[in-house]
Amino acid sequence: MAQDDQPESPLWEMIALDQRALPKASQVSQARQRWRCLGRWLRVGAEAGDDPAKDEAELQHLSQVRLANLAPPIDWQPGARALTRYLAEVGDSAGPVTFLIGAPECHHAELLRVWAMQQAARTLPEPLPTSLLAGDSPWTLEPSETPWVIPQLERGFLRQAAALAGLRSFLEEALAGRLGRGVIGCDSWTWAYLHHTLALPDASAVTLQAFDGARLSRYFAHAARAAGKLPAIRAVGSGESVFAEGEEALVSRELQPLAVHCRGQLGLAWYYWRARLCEEAPEGHVADTLWLAENLDDATLPGEVGEETVLLLHTLLLHGGLDEALLPEVLPLSHARALSGLRQLQRRGVVSCDADRWRVAPLGYVSVRRLLEERTYLLDVL
Repeated sequence: MAQDDQPESPLWEMIALDQRALPKASQVSQARQRWRCLGRWLRVGAEAGDDPAKDEAELQHLSQVRLANLAPPIDWQPGARALTRYLAEVGDSAGPVTFLIGAPECHHAELLRVWAMQQAARTLPEPLPTSLLAGDSPWTLEPSETPWVIPQLERGFLRQAAALAGLRSFLEEALAGRLGRGVIGCDSWTWAYLHHTLALPDASAVTLQAFDGARLSRYFAHAARAAGKLPAIRAVGSGESVFAEGEEALVSRELQPLAVHCRGQLGLAWYYWRARLCEEAPEGHVADTLWLAENLDDATLPGEVGEETVLLLHTLLLHGGLDEALLPEVLPLSHARALSGLRQLQRRGVVSCDADRWRVAPLGYVSVRRLLEERTYLLDVL
């Protein structure tokens, strides 16, 4: 599925990092959310008009096959083309290195790999952890006319003295223009730390413009249409159609609150969208109407969260996830203690592990970010 931009209203827009605008909750959506919460707490009766249009208990989540058709993996080719347009517009003023900053679920690495293929650029391999711990430069290359790409700067970073020294040396060479033209993808949390520690230049950082409710509506409607006719999707709480078709665009009152919740991050919104799509229990046939559950299905943290747990979660975010063997290298905890804490969080769905690499889970991210903000830890800007 390819979703190209419309010149008058671009769906995919690359902008300077400091120009990104967070989605804002409309007065209508705020009022509706307060009323729904009040109704749930006070058990408002049908005469108050707050009964759900459909009981969520009667619904079931869609199968993986149906989700693959209605909400397939995000195609990042339009994002790569948006990056090409941006670089063409700014020209040499961008400097020798451009940093593409992406939130944890916004797949900046995948976008950059697509861009590298489109531009026939050199993609630099991921460095070995042993070389990072030894303080070696994470990447070595000779300058040439062909641009180079590092999809994930976070894979060349460890919050450890020797590893930081090696990365500092590489970035100084790159930013001085001695390595030729390059584009570096970087997790927004890694960027927050390195920007603070190594004084990386703001002017070199770009990101995708936030997906507000209108953009999310267009994206998800187009994704569902790609499999055929756009199905009827109704909100469980109100019974209203999620996609109210207007003269020029599909606009959803349900998706602006989701955009706000996800801070405009398309990749994160994609997980919630898939988790909320439901249907009535099928009786040997495909349901004509789908339902969008009210619940956002956030993974919940324990009631009491100690500082060790907070530090563990913050460390995972700063590194864009961590291999299990590297936990003692960047944490003041033993391997066994760190692993025990991670497994407790995994049981609650807050973190996940794939091939011994631990990360904050998509549906745990909002809760974790809120916790870190409350504890005044260093946050990302996305």
